[in-house]
This record gives sequence, C-alpha cells and structure tokens, in this order.
Amino acid sequence: MTVASPTPAAIVVDKFGGSVLRRPEDIAAAVGAVVEQRAAGLRPVVVVSAFEGVTDAILGSAAVLLPDSDLLRRPAHEPNSPFAREADRALATGETLSAALFALGLEARGIPARSFSGAEAGIRTAAAHLGAEVRRVLPRRLRAALADGLVPVVAGFQGIGSHGELTTLGRGGTDLSAVVLAVALRAERCELFKDVGGVMDADPHDVPDARFLDVVDAVQLELLAELGAEIVHPVAVRRARRGRLRLVVRALDASQPKTMIRPTRRRRAVAEDGGAELPGVLMLAIDRRERIARVSLVGPAPMMPELLPVPAHGAGSFDEGGMRVVWAEVPVEHASSAARSVYAALMASSA
Repeated sequence: MTVASPTPAAIVVDKFGGSVLRRPEDIAAAVGAVVEQRAAGLRPVVVVSAFEGVTDAILGSAAVLLPDSDLLRRPAHEPNSPFAREADRALATGETLSAALFALGLEARGIPARSFSGAEAGIRTAAAHLGAEVRRVLPRRLRAALADGLVPVVAGFQGIGSHGELTTLGRGGTDLSAVVLAVALRAERCELFKDVGGVMDADPHDVPDARFLDVVDAVQLELLAELGAEIVHPVAVRRARRGRLRLVVRALDASQPKTMIRPTRRRRAVAEDGGAELPGVLMLAIDRRERIARVSLVGPAPMMPELLPVPAHGAGSFDEGGMRVVWAEVPVEHASSAARSVYAALMASSA
C-alpha cells in the first residue's frame, strides 16, 4: 500500500513597507505577524522595504554630488549610465539592511530565517537602472529554503538585470517584488502590510469621512493607483490580476480592517459558477501636479455620474475593464475641498 505524501503547507508572501518599518524597533511587531502565520501552519516568505525615509535620504545624498540634481528621479536609465549604476547600488542598501535585521529578529524568536537579495531570490529584470522592468522570476533558492524549514526574507525593490548588474524597480517597487515572487511561488495569497490597514475609498488626509472597504476590484484599484492614489503599485496590481493572485491589504494588528483585492468577475462568470458578484463601490483619487490637481472618481460604469459636481478647468471621462473614470481638473490648492465635495455629493450616501 502506497502512503500519500502530506500536502505542503500553503505559502503566504508578506510585504512590509516603509510605513510599517519606521525604525528598527518596528521589526519586532512585524516579526510577530510572521510568528502568528507560522503557528497557523503557513509557510511565510517575507519581502521588506527600507526603513521609512531611508530611500529619500540616499537620493538626497547622491543628488548633492551630481551636476543635475533631478537626474536620479528620471525612470529607466540606460545600463551604461555610471551615475544610475552607482545610485542603484546605493539605494539597494536600504532594503538589504531591513532584510538582514528582519532575519535576525526571526532568529531571535526561534524561527530559522535567511535573508536574500533580490538577485538571490531570482528576480530577473531588463538591463536598465532606476526603474527596471521585471522580466521573469526563478525562485529556486527560495523554494529550497522553504523546504529546509526556513523563512526567506527578501530585500524588495531590487533584482539583477540581463547585463548582470544590480537593478532597482522604481518607487513602490517592493510591492512589485512581493507580487512577482508570490505568483512564481504559487502562493496562497500575498499580504501587503500598511500602517493604516486596509484600503479606503478616499485618502483620509483629504476626506476625513473616508471609509475602509472589505473588497476592492483589482481593475479599479489599478486605475486608482495610476490616477494618483498611493495605495499599491499599479504594476503590482496588474501582475497580481493576471496571475490570479489573491492580494490582502492589512495592518500588523489582525483586528484592524483589511481589504481583499479580487480579480474582476464578469456577470457571465458569476452566473456560471454561482458565486456572488462584487459589490459596486466608488473610489476617489487625486493627482497633484505643480499648479493643477486632477480629481478622479472611479467605479462601475452604471453607478457613475457624467460630470463631477465641482467647478473645473477641464473635465472628462473614459472606460476601462468595466470601470469608468470621471475626472475634473482644479487648482491644486482646491484639491482637498473638491474631493470633499465629490465625496459628500456622490459617495457619503452609499454608506
């Protein structure tokens, strides 16, 4: 009689951003969340950002030395740029430090762990610096570490280019690191830890009455991110959607609100599998520029107005993936008041 091998425990990829890792002391709380997952029988893989403010400090230090202080803020530099190459190597030190300290924190709690650079984790990118595109992921070393009972801790925001050099993935790149690793590892889900917990229907700094959402459509969240909402990296959401990866946005405290991000389910698919259709919600984003801000409302097309109820210099709309975006451009100093007006007129009553 053949005895079936036990099914390996599910993998969960955890991303801890700079808003959670403000200081080295904050690692202890983040380690606690991983300890809870291990106790629940999961196999965590951790992906970390630099501590809050470290990346900006490195950019600021480098800019002092350069003839053009804006040089490093331009995306996707050529692989032969010496400035961008050295900037990438400097920037990557922030995440590398976080990964090593996080692994130390796990070891101190009795959990075997090992830190990995993005390259060691198998993230392969295009030959470009300061915003390289992820081309493929070869997570062999992470799988081996998991098989040995270790918790891999990966330095986010970085990989290795096809030219053999260290590359970084641009602002918000740790979200992307976590998602591409989760897809490659066929993880059960990817949890993105944020200081505020789940996703809200507007930025609470602009709209104090903004509400947490239990479920968000992936296309809607991707559009929000592209329109200025700093929630999740838009490319990370797109990769998760295409890989049918479950994303969860949550706080360290498991009792706080969390948001499930699910792929869009068409009405036909819902009818065929008997599942529940996603609830329709409206969400608000603001993209502030030098003098003008664009206030955008995003939601299912049948729920959307033709125009936003605010005085505007320009206005318009477009549809994508079953979602409609209706936008208005206002003076940047009026952006918050315009957002509150839109929220009061179109969103508050849906609570």
